[in-house]
Amino acid sequence: MKKLIAILALGALVATGAFAELSLGVSGVQYYQEDANGNLPSLQQAWKDFQDGNGVYYGGFAELLGKHWGLGLAFNYDPEAGSQLVNETTNAKFMSYDVNLYLSYHLFGGAAFLDPFAELGFGVYAFDYKNKKDLIDNGWTIDADDPLAGTGYFTYGLGLGLNLKPIGVFIKANWVNQAKGVLKGTDDITGDKYDIPLIDVMPFRWTFGAKLLLF
Repeated sequence: MKKLIAILALGALVATGAFAELSLGVSGVQYYQEDANGNLPSLQQAWKDFQDGNGVYYGGFAELLGKHWGLGLAFNYDPEAGSQLVNETTNAKFMSYDVNLYLSYHLFGGAAFLDPFAELGFGVYAFDYKNKKDLIDNGWTIDADDPLAGTGYFTYGLGLGLNLKPIGVFIKANWVNQAKGVLKGTDDITGDKYDIPLIDVMPFRWTFGAKLLLF
């Protein structure tokens, strides 16, 4: 699993030759599914949930920008995920996280005052121990590199940003399609490959973010 994340990071690094500028930012991601009537949450509802801290995956991103195209790598996690499973006798803590690589197209350029954009990407959504190293140090026999559960996904979306260099803010909506098949892990002791248990990812997400334009 860590190898896959490293590959995503390496892909972004290799692409630096094709993109001239860099932006760094922070973001909050919220996953949703359709309600009983088949409706997705409105931006107003998502903003209220974000303000209240309901279901927010916190994190950051780096995006390399050309004249119109961009390539980004984002990581977000929910530090409270699975907290109800914590056993005081074991001190095990859990989290959910999302790492994704995406290609974006900024209609007026990534630093334009009004920045409508579209993006397409893929990533991994996973559930794992938050304090894995401590548990291993205490004698737990658990996989150091792979999550307890996870899935791959493809995503596409639209967003709108407002930039006043060097600061920018944005919102975006993404539709998420879970990939077929399962992720593969490697047993730390035997080296054998195994199927990582599947976890479903919700089909839609809102993202609120701010960025620093380093150019």
